[in-house]
Amino acid sequence: MNIKLTNEGEKATVYLSGSIDIPGAESLKKTLTQILESDPTKEVSIDFEGVNFIGSSGIGKLLLFYKNFTSKGGRVQIVNLNKEITALFKAIKLDKLFNI
Repeated sequence: MNIKLTNEGEKATVYLSGSIDIPGAESLKKTLTQILESDPTKEVSIDFEGVNFIGSSGIGKLLLFYKNFTSKGGRVQIVNLNKEITALFKAIKLDKLFNI
């Protein structure tokens, strides 16, 4: 999995590509932790355009980040989900939690 992080003032964008399996989830966790620790960030956009798979460990890392980031007043949105991942997010009600 590849991760690219860009920061523009108070907004950070995380570009993901590949499979978010167990090793990918750990890489994702490191990037999201970096965002949590950066003070000016108020909004995070996670771009799933290049993602073809996300496992339960990846979903867990997203949920943990969401909980910690929104408790500090931040906003999280997920963009460019493919049909399969959108269906998964809807099946487990993540579309109600994340701004998709």
